[in-house]
Amino acid sequence: MTATIATAVAAPGGVDAAPNPLRDKTAVHTVSIAADGSYSVRMDTKLDLALETAWGFGGDIHDGFRLPDSESLLPPYLRAHYSNPQGTIDSDPAEATIETELHAVDIGFSTDRLTAGSHRGVLDYEVAGAAVPAADVNGDQDNGVVVYVRPLDRGDLVIESAAPITAVDCEVFAPRGESCGEKKGNTWTVPGEELLRDHTVIDAVRITIDADPKGVQAPDIDS
Repeated sequence: MTATIATAVAAPGGVDAAPNPLRDKTAVHTVSIAADGSYSVRMDTKLDLALETAWGFGGDIHDGFRLPDSESLLPPYLRAHYSNPQGTIDSDPAEATIETELHAVDIGFSTDRLTAGSHRGVLDYEVAGAAVPAADVNGDQDNGVVVYVRPLDRGDLVIESAAPITAVDCEVFAPRGESCGEKKGNTWTVPGEELLRDHTVIDAVRITIDADPKGVQAPDIDS
């Protein structure tokens, strides 16, 4: 859903691409984590268009987060569940949807027409089942809860949590990760540049919070 629609027009001697309508685009994902590891996401996208065009807000992601290898033949994957999508375009309600096919999840909404100029699209949704006790990730007992987040689009990630955040790691190749972002007041912010390592988009952001592991719902893990 997050694609700029461009057309190609045949011309004598070759093919000329239509002008790109996009002048500028920024996106910020704000993740608000509850003590049980469930969370809500607000994806706030701002566009500056040079031409009238169709546009989509949201994205297509994988529902699984790879956990450290176990004794199983295939590595274990934590399966998250996405729900309650809501959207607005320039403060007007938009019909947002979640579509799944196998392990692909498509979240967002689109419009057939945006005029030239500035526009803002906001997409809200909820995520459950993307958290496990920290012991399932690093082997330490009673060491909090690990929450996994996968942004829908490139841009900054702002993390809020009901429980203290003790670590944030960006996984380029899961399950290995490197510390990323920094604490700013009561939030943890990961700039969009850090979500792109060596020209590779990170696989997921792994957040450790100081919460009771017993409060996490039974995870859906397959391998």
